[in-house]
Amino acid sequence: MGLFDTLRCKRPVPLPDGVAVEADWQTKSLGCTLSEYTLTAQGRLLQTEGRDTGFHGVLHVHGLGSDGLLHRFEAKFTDGQLQHLLPAGQAQFSDEGLRLQPEHQASAYPISTP
Repeated sequence: MGLFDTLRCKRPVPLPDGVAVEADWQTKSLGCTLSEYTLTAQGRLLQTEGRDTGFHGVLHVHGLGSDGLLHRFEAKFTDGQLQHLLPAGQAQFSDEGLRLQPEHQASAYPISTP
């Protein structure tokens, strides 16, 4: 099971078929210290005491939907502002924050071996 952090989302998350994400999400992308964060309707990530984190990077979050199923998302932040919130199936970054390449697309920087 392990430790995680809690993310409360104040921003409506549009899901297909009218499913809504319930109040609290979990993430292992922020340090796993059982801390609580809030994603504001304006797309800012705040600590419990209301201080803006200025987070820059990618979070992978998950939570239960109103359909009773687990839903996973990727949240990308630039200079503290949410840039996108995508279903995990459309993720653009790995858990380590590296950009995912489609299998049929060659790497932008091919590596040659001697």
